[in-house]
Amino acid sequence: MTSRLLISLSLLLLPVGQAACAQSADEYFHTGAQSYLTNNVALAREEVDKGLKLFPEDHKLKKLDELLKQQQQQQQSKDDQKKQEQDKKDEQQKQPQKQDQKDQQQKDKQDQKGKKDQQKSSGEKKDKKDEKDKGEPSQPMQAHAMTPQEAKQLLDAQKGDEQVLQFKPQEKPEQRGKLLKDW
Repeated sequence: MTSRLLISLSLLLLPVGQAACAQSADEYFHTGAQSYLTNNVALAREEVDKGLKLFPEDHKLKKLDELLKQQQQQQQSKDDQKKQEQDKKDEQQKQPQKQDQKDQQQKDKQDQKGKKDQQKSSGEKKDKKDEKDKGEPSQPMQAHAMTPQEAKQLLDAQKGDEQVLQFKPQEKPEQRGKLLKDW
């Protein structure tokens, strides 16, 4: 008896459960529109697609679908513009780096030429030192960035002039006659 009662109740509730699961075109539209307004475009797209599968002729769902497609296209064009701007910025940053590298290479070449000229004119330097002793003004040297090779040469040249610093303890002060007792 109880089993018959349970079966009949379940049969009565079955159509109510199916009605609760089934949605109308307006419900799909409202759910999609709410998702769109809260900036949850993915959920809006999903709801509209479900609604269009069940109700392909619904006017509201079609309009919302067009609006979602239009926004998707705008978002893609914005993303493309941002990507192009980022690419331009990257190129602009790379160009000064390339220019700096070229400038550094030119400086290195000039420094190497200067060193060769310096070696050739070592005899001329002695003459210039004599001129300095006579009191004639010389040209000031131009400041430039030192290459690692130049720095090494400078340090090697100074090695010969180095002197070892020896520690000498200070002399003890003379005692003045009276000793202080520490007890």
